Amino acid sequence: YNFEYNFLNRHKAIQTFYFMSDVFICVSQGVHFIKVIEFIGVTLTAICFLAEYFYEFLSLRSLDKGIMADPTVNVPLLGTVPHKASVVQVGFPCLGKQDGVAAFEVNVIVMNSEGNTILQTPQNAIFFKTCQQAECPGGCRNGGFCNERRICECPDGFHGPHCEKALCTPRCMNGGLCVTPGFCICPPGFYGVNCDKANCSTTCFNGGTCFYPGKCICPPGLEGEQCEISKCPQPCRNGGKCIGKSKCKCSKGYQGDLCSKPVCEPGCGAHGTCHEPNKCQCQEGWHGRHCNKRYGASLIHALRPAGAQLRQHTPSLKKAEERQDPPESNYIW
Repeated sequence: YNFEYNFLNRHKAIQTFYFMSDVFICVSQGVHFIKVIEFIGVTLTAICFLAEYFYEFLSLRSLDKGIMADPTVNVPLLGTVPHKASVVQVGFPCLGKQDGVAAFEVNVIVMNSEGNTILQTPQNAIFFKTCQQAECPGGCRNGGFCNERRICECPDGFHGPHCEKALCTPRCMNGGLCVTPGFCICPPGFYGVNCDKANCSTTCFNGGTCFYPGKCICPPGLEGEQCEISKCPQPCRNGGKCIGKSKCKCSKGYQGDLCSKPVCEPGCGAHGTCHEPNKCQCQEGWHGRHCNKRYGASLIHALRPAGAQLRQHTPSLKKAEERQDPPESNYIW
């Protein structure tokens, strides 16, 4: 079994750390170390294909966390050793905070399918890498630091090329300015954690919502600065006002969808129709405020000229009936 690590030193020369086990006759005995300067990759290869074997990185850690971050790999820490050579990328990133030599630890174990470790594993080795303090053009603010790629890494709550921008979540709305993480300064007319609420002096009617100082969002069928105007497809009559889509609010004395029907209280009975608010138009032979009084036959004949029909009466008709003297000026023919 062969477990091999490839490295590249500062002179760009490839160096190798590997170990061999005497578990398999095809693998020579012994464990061999070659000094490593910079660690760039790992090659895992199972030379003998008699069974499946597994590797596990027991430890990948920086011993100088102020200079170098913990190592990372692009494969699971526990996996199957491939039968074909496969390079595993291992990174030991310098933080760029300061100059120095950082130590890091690699601890690897190889097991068979029964979970037994092969001889001379686990293997634990400590390596070193030289790190330099990086400099980012313009510097890094608010506690950010320049990494080895000369890019600012910002602390929580800040972002931007130089970590110069505070981060508010949710973001500041309506022109608000995020000055510190989670704190917005709102422009005049707005308030709230993220300036999402309008400070309205204008009242929005009919269920409207103020979304901007002096501005209302109106429900369907309404318009106007305060949602006071309704969008009725037909105009409301007799002084009625449109208060919703296709809905009129009628003035006193009228009713109906468009306020076109007058109201007579308590009604005009069976012998009349409401002609104007509280004014009944009676059928021929009937009179009274509610068309509930009947004329005598002789009076009807006397009142009606040849070919004419009685259309309306007035309260003076009662007196005429008593006098049997028709006041023609009080009738509409």
